[in-house]
Amino acid sequence: MHLSVTLRSEIVKRVRAFFDARAYLEVHTPRMVALPGQEPYLSPFWTKLHDIHGGAFDRALITSPEYAMKKLLASGLEKIYDLGPCFRDGEPTDGSHAPEFLLLEWYRKRADLFSLMDETEDMLRFVGRGLRDAELAPPFRRMTVAEAMKVYAHIDLGEILEDREALAALVIEHGGTVQTEDTWDDLFFKIFLTEVEPNLGWNHNKTIWQPTFLWNYPLSQASLAAKNPEDSRYALRTELYIGDLELGNGFQELTDAEEQRGRFLEEIRLRESLGKQTWAMDEELLQALTQLGKVSGLAFGVDRLVMLLAETDKITHLTNGL
Repeated sequence: MHLSVTLRSEIVKRVRAFFDARAYLEVHTPRMVALPGQEPYLSPFWTKLHDIHGGAFDRALITSPEYAMKKLLASGLEKIYDLGPCFRDGEPTDGSHAPEFLLLEWYRKRADLFSLMDETEDMLRFVGRGLRDAELAPPFRRMTVAEAMKVYAHIDLGEILEDREALAALVIEHGGTVQTEDTWDDLFFKIFLTEVEPNLGWNHNKTIWQPTFLWNYPLSQASLAAKNPEDSRYALRTELYIGDLELGNGFQELTDAEEQRGRFLEEIRLRESLGKQTWAMDEELLQALTQLGKVSGLAFGVDRLVMLLAETDKITHLTNGL
């Protein structure tokens, strides 16, 4: 355990050195907020804040600093990163999740999704120097979701995009089960999580890492990402896979406030259908989006990188068993 803790400390230092050298400003955003994100499959920890007059207010620990960081960008900042703890309730117990974890998130104005992937690749090589040079040195692979579905599941995504019945038939053909309440996304993940995702971070025979950016997600899976201007059924989102781990999730950000409002409403409706708590939209965030212009950002799991480099399969080794 001491080795993992020491390695984690070194990685944190290198992350800061990388972004500081590129003239990013480190920011420390609030960890307790009134209006956290409403991603349907994430659950914040809620608490009560009491004032000296006896008033009580609902507050949540953040699942990500994204909202606050976008507000800072709208105020005039250009390049920022936040490196600090985030919190998620009801997480899986598969070893790669923890209720408290260290998240790196950064944003840069006038940056597109491809320059974001470039920068992420540069950061990984810098942080991993002297640790896993050979595996991080080759160019990282870039695959669209459609390409990955074709290669690993032999499915033409374009033919069944938004067609629930066609996808349901494929799920059954691939040995899965279909429930009446399954959405298109539910069915997609029944194939993606079993046939595609386990292969993304490896070479063809799963003997060495093949760091891979998966990008161009179906629009329904990227509520905060801009649409792909070449095909509006997809969004400019990317995730980074190395080995068995998904390490980062990034967007060329959606900055159309009315479109974002519509997507938030869809998320709220989905949370309600899942029996989950909902709350008001963050109107300050929606207003901030109108001031951003082109901007891209990525959330990166630092503890998962430590897991990868320390060759441990449990994030709890790094978080003292939380």
